[in-house]
Amino acid sequence: MWLVISDTHDNIPNVRAFLREALKRNVSCVFHCGDIISPFVLKEFLSTGIEFHGVFGNNDGEVLLLSERSSQRVKKGPRELEVEGFKILLMHEPVAIEALVSSQHYDYIFYGHTHVSEIRNNSSTMVINPGDASGYLAEASVVFVDPQRKLAELYKL
Repeated sequence: MWLVISDTHDNIPNVRAFLREALKRNVSCVFHCGDIISPFVLKEFLSTGIEFHGVFGNNDGEVLLLSERSSQRVKKGPRELEVEGFKILLMHEPVAIEALVSSQHYDYIFYGHTHVSEIRNNSSTMVINPGDASGYLAEASVVFVDPQRKLAELYKL
């Protein structure tokens, strides 16, 4: 099970609530699609011991500390990853999504920025925007993914 999260915008109570749920579900990997904001929020993710990958968002100002404190697990996107045998593209802003889906190069494309959730699955690529984890602009949400079965669940606080 994976957790896809974005736009946490320093909302530690929401981050903690989502991470508690992730631990209950035995999540093996967290993908953060940007706008973590502060290194003290990053600490919440890293303290779980769950594998973590992230990209910078347009509001992440403390790039150096986020990079250092994450041991370079937060990087400039778009970022290509291979996790558990799946090809993943992780980005903040949804740049060229349709072209990327059409390429059929990725099993999963995760993005954020819009604060609007999306789960789209076609035969080759699943596209996921977990929405607004902060809850500041929309109901707080994340997506839990079963990568083997290619199932995704929008989870709201």
